[in-house]
Amino acid sequence: MPSDNKEEDEIEKQDSSSSPDELDLYTISEFIEGDFGNREVWVHGYIVGACKRSIKQAEWEPPFTANSAVLLADSPDETDATNVISIQMVNKQMKTEIALDANPQNYGRHIAFCGVKQKYLGIPGMKKHVQASEWLDE
Repeated sequence: MPSDNKEEDEIEKQDSSSSPDELDLYTISEFIEGDFGNREVWVHGYIVGACKRSIKQAEWEPPFTANSAVLLADSPDETDATNVISIQMVNKQMKTEIALDANPQNYGRHIAFCGVKQKYLGIPGMKKHVQASEWLDE
């Protein structure tokens, strides 16, 4: 019997306390092409830009002013919007520790996020249901 809260019922949660190397870890190209339903997955890539409102407003180089989202790619030099995904900075901690406006040193860093694939800023990404992140370059 379906519940009234469809979105919560449909999201298949993983244990986000697990690290990316213990679960399936997808590249950006695999994530863009993949159909994961409403299952949480880990995706990893390099932070190549910042964005707000639409991918058309992407910032590909410093100085960065947007703190709504970071853009990830398989290559740290990527600037083609068709090869990136958007990750919403869903809380103050992510904006303080990850977003490029406050952390320009994170440009080009390798990171993984756990969440549900959704369209965000007009491209594939993670919005609202970002459960965890982990730096992979340290």
